[in-house]
Amino acid sequence: MINKKCKRNQVGAFGAVCTIMLTLSACSSSGSSDDNAASTTTDGNDTTSGETDTGNTLTSSATLSCNEIAAVFVTKGSANADLPDPEVSASCTGDDVVITSNQIPDFPYIETSPGSPREYDLEYTIPAVPTVAEAVTDVPALGALGVAINGIPIFGATEGTGGDVLSLGAGFTECGGHNGPTGYHYHTFDVTGSDACLFSEAEVSTEPQLFGYAFDGYPIYSGNFQYTSSWSLTDPSLFATDTFSAHTFTEGSGDLDQCNGLTDADGNYAYYTTNEFPYTLGCYRGVVEIEAGPGRGGDR
Repeated sequence: MINKKCKRNQVGAFGAVCTIMLTLSACSSSGSSDDNAASTTTDGNDTTSGETDTGNTLTSSATLSCNEIAAVFVTKGSANADLPDPEVSASCTGDDVVITSNQIPDFPYIETSPGSPREYDLEYTIPAVPTVAEAVTDVPALGALGVAINGIPIFGATEGTGGDVLSLGAGFTECGGHNGPTGYHYHTFDVTGSDACLFSEAEVSTEPQLFGYAFDGYPIYSGNFQYTSSWSLTDPSLFATDTFSAHTFTEGSGDLDQCNGLTDADGNYAYYTTNEFPYTLGCYRGVVEIEAGPGRGGDR
């Protein structure tokens, strides 16, 4: 078992320290393809942890070396005169990619929530070669589930209230994120009508683009123009208070699996962003354990 630390040390006078602990176990599983699998329906009340994966054997979608993965983490440079310059870098330590970032957006920041993004010291460690888990694991209810290639944390579909992030209405910038008590972060992938985000609308509508990496090591691609989620809203009364209970997964109803990913023709697995819930990840397919701690329970 390998203990991984994701550090969030606030820079400046506040001095608060927030730590996310990732424990990656060195286990693996190989599954056989079952083309005649029965359709599965999962209520959001059923936790994804402990649910056995009976699908294809999964491998990394990007056949990249550790150094090649590290090289994708770059910023476009400063885009906000009143903010510090954005910084991100990555390097390899053994078979792991270590990513550092100051969490400053590299695109024009539009204030949709109080305050401006502050500079933080972030450090995330992910496996360069992910291992498919015997059972899927829940993504954190609060906090980061992965990191974008520009160093901005990627959060999930849930807001601090437990409700859906889209229940906030106009609470997001055009790039799919907003500022919060723990700094700027993404909740969705959105480039509609913009050329200032990670990619242009023309680029993502042509083919999926690499958005970032989940903490289990599998890549996250844009898929809003190519794929639909297999989750649907079945209890609107819970949308603003308990979004996972408000939605139901039905296998085969969309293009993607419960975790919002798929295996390509070459047997390579990746997650894809969608316009529909869960927007990024619904769960982790790879081996990852996120322990309870300040980093997991941070406000969105």
